[in-house]
Formats: sequence, C-alpha cells, structure tokens
Amino acid sequence: MDFKILLLILCITFTAVQGFIPPCCIATAPIRGGLLKRVEKFTIQKINGRCDINALVLHVNGKRYCAPVKQKKLLQKLRPTLKEHENN
Repeated sequence: MDFKILLLILCITFTAVQGFIPPCCIATAPIRGGLLKRVEKFTIQKINGRCDINALVLHVNGKRYCAPVKQKKLLQKLRPTLKEHENN
C-alpha cells in the first residue's frame, strides 16, 4: 500500500476518534465568589466510564472552570435563578 494513502487513513481515523473524547475535568479548585457571580451556566460532571472525578463545571465567558461539587450550594445562593444544564 502506498505510504501516502496509509498516512491519510491514519489521519482520518485519528481525527474521527479524537472527536469522541469528552472534555473531562481532571482536577478541581475552589472558585472565588466574584467568578461565581459571573457564571452563565453549569453542569455536574459525574464519575463514569469517561470521567474520573466528580466536578462542578462552570461556564464563564466561553471558558470552563472545574470546581468541587460542594460549591454548588454557594453558587445557587449567589445566583438563585441559574439552572443546571444537561451534560451532553
């Protein structure tokens, strides 16, 4: 088989597989109140076959922050109208 074709097939396979890797938090850190007040949405990451830790995933200005799940109560106190989104 021609080396160029083999390389092309490998690149396509890698790109296709890479698209299915979920963006999991690998560590959490406490988030300050100022940032919590600016949270646009949040999801809960749970331990499953794809992710290794539980985390509160906060979305602020297009960025993701990984916080301990216990900060959910503080977030709901600061932003009572904010609802949890489904984790797709």
